[in-house]
Amino acid sequence: MKDNPFITIFLLICIEIGALYYLDYIDSSFLKKDGAFVLIVLTIPVISIGLSATLDNHRYQKSFKRFSIFLIIVAVIAFAVISYLGALGRAYQH
Repeated sequence: MKDNPFITIFLLICIEIGALYYLDYIDSSFLKKDGAFVLIVLTIPVISIGLSATLDNHRYQKSFKRFSIFLIIVAVIAFAVISYLGALGRAYQH
């Protein structure tokens, strides 16, 4: 994992998905707050940026930097779309 940051990000995504299923299973109030949604969507891109900042003279540095930018764009789009759909769902409940 130390030599390949892509494996690290993949494993972090798997851990986050597993944690979300577990929190949903135990019916945690952590997922019902809006702040938790921001934390869930932006955790992996922030870790990716941190990893790309610490890579020095690494063979994956350029491709991982592009991958980090891709993750940020996907996170922002996912945040906007899911927020919109959540607001739309709350509007139809009234």
